[in-house]
Amino acid sequence: MPITVRLSDLLQTVAGIRGPLSITGHTPAECLQNLTAQYPRLRSWLYDEKGHLKPQIWLLVNGERIYATEMQRPLGEGDELFVIVAVLGG
Repeated sequence: MPITVRLSDLLQTVAGIRGPLSITGHTPAECLQNLTAQYPRLRSWLYDEKGHLKPQIWLLVNGERIYATEMQRPLGEGDELFVIVAVLGG
């Protein structure tokens, strides 16, 4: 099922796109897999060399942050997946 995926401005620049995407997937993990298949330049930004999601990448489903243990969480019609790069500083 298509899910609306929104990328942070930085990730949109990396991918060379603007605006939300419609990506097929039933879970956040599946959506990210399909996203990086369509936009391979994102892979090195999202995943480390072992294929794990980098800690600075935050995922939100309908505005709620999800964690690695929730990557197989089912997504439903109308859900939105936000992918952002967390930048901390002080």
